[in-house]
Amino acid sequence: SLKLHKAERMAARSAGVIVIGDEVLKGQVADSNVHFLAKKLHSLGIKLCKVSIIPDDIEIIAKEVAEFSTKYDQVITSGGIGPTHDDVTYEGVGAAFLQPMIVNQELLIYWSWFNRDPPGSEQRESTVKMATIPRDAVIHYAHLNTTLVPEEKFPVITVNNVCILPGLPKYFRAIFNALEGTYFRNSGLKFHVRRMYLDVYESEFAHYLNDAVKKYKDVTFGSYPKLNNPFFKTVITLECQEEQLVEQAYSFFESRLNKDWIAEQGELLGNSWNRIKELLDADEAEAMSLTRCLKRSIEIIEKCLDEYQTSEVFLSFNGGKDCTVLVHLVQSLLLKRFNNRTEFPELNAVYIRTESPFKEVEDFIRETASRYNLKLIIEDGPLKKGIQKVLSGRQDFKVSILGIRRTDPSGGELSHIQKTDKGWGNLIRVSPLLDWSYQDIWTYLKELNVPYCPLYDKGYTSLGSTVNSVPNPALKYVDEDGTVKYRPAFCLQDEHLERVGRQ
Repeated sequence: SLKLHKAERMAARSAGVIVIGDEVLKGQVADSNVHFLAKKLHSLGIKLCKVSIIPDDIEIIAKEVAEFSTKYDQVITSGGIGPTHDDVTYEGVGAAFLQPMIVNQELLIYWSWFNRDPPGSEQRESTVKMATIPRDAVIHYAHLNTTLVPEEKFPVITVNNVCILPGLPKYFRAIFNALEGTYFRNSGLKFHVRRMYLDVYESEFAHYLNDAVKKYKDVTFGSYPKLNNPFFKTVITLECQEEQLVEQAYSFFESRLNKDWIAEQGELLGNSWNRIKELLDADEAEAMSLTRCLKRSIEIIEKCLDEYQTSEVFLSFNGGKDCTVLVHLVQSLLLKRFNNRTEFPELNAVYIRTESPFKEVEDFIRETASRYNLKLIIEDGPLKKGIQKVLSGRQDFKVSILGIRRTDPSGGELSHIQKTDKGWGNLIRVSPLLDWSYQDIWTYLKELNVPYCPLYDKGYTSLGSTVNSVPNPALKYVDEDGTVKYRPAFCLQDEHLERVGRQ
């Protein structure tokens, strides 16, 4: 109920994070674990209250761990575990709880196997060090991808409410994800967040924001200026445990603003490169296929943008899911390069109209052109004739970027960058998404909230024309009333069935 007082609301579980490492304090290593962890804890309804960065010093570690352990429900340490002299986190945690260090036989066997100690010989000093932990420590096993550990399991040590994790980001993230749902459990709380992107700086709306803060005391407001972003100047965040209260506060604040101040595409465009970086930082076990393909696609597009002017490049855009990913990705990379309005280039897009096109597809193409500020060129098909007509009017075009994948007809023979065949004009053909799977496409669109053609939510998985495309039979079901319906395209599990609805 909105009438609940703040004190009556469920208290969020608290957490503290201790980053341990001389190399972080000296600027030799940039910590990325805290950013990852802050987002993860927030999604679990756990409030991260404090982060501390300290050196590899047993006494300092002991003091910090002891203090954090009494203040916060969960404490997570990052770094300082390993076989060398400066890996002293275990010793520091042991000292915090006045516990002696012991050689744990279970760990001794594990690390002896992991380090491939010769059978029958005395274990190496490094093996014994890794197996030496505080007396009352508990061993948890995180099940990881075999690219990280030989037999999928990795030991994680906890003492009281302290979880000790390695500092290497790929292990830190993989272990946290593996323990999510067991050791790291959802608190039962959800922080509801709304964001508003404004095309003015704080001085313009500060008095309206102050009014909202006074009126909605149980909502946490944040205001963050963004310099050199062509799509917005300030982002406002509103957060609360109660979704209805957040919506009320959002509506109140929005009603006070000049409508021209609101940047409608702030999240989709202005924040797009940051969102893509988050995808790239995803755990390898969770998104290995997409992460690998996305990195390769970025390299290909950036090479294209390095070698050609944007005026010499056009996107082939027919409103399909693949080229929708492509438009968003190219625009995001342009945002990374050009961070002010005067320099931000207009992107060319070419649509070759098929016979009997879907109205929904053509509406979406126009909406997309407006949304991304595309310079849209439309010609009637067939495809080859349409391209020739485009090139006769734009002889400066040198590169065509396409959203084709290997599973498309004729896609299996293509390279990422190649010259077009005879009769298609003197063009370089660039196919950044060639190695993407059907699931990769939908993961990108859904994770980044990229708008796509509404026909995909009606069971179409491959779009041609009204003559040759129908909803995919693999997505058909009958509801409780006996009505035949189709699930959305992203529900298709077997990507070999993607083109079943195309004739």
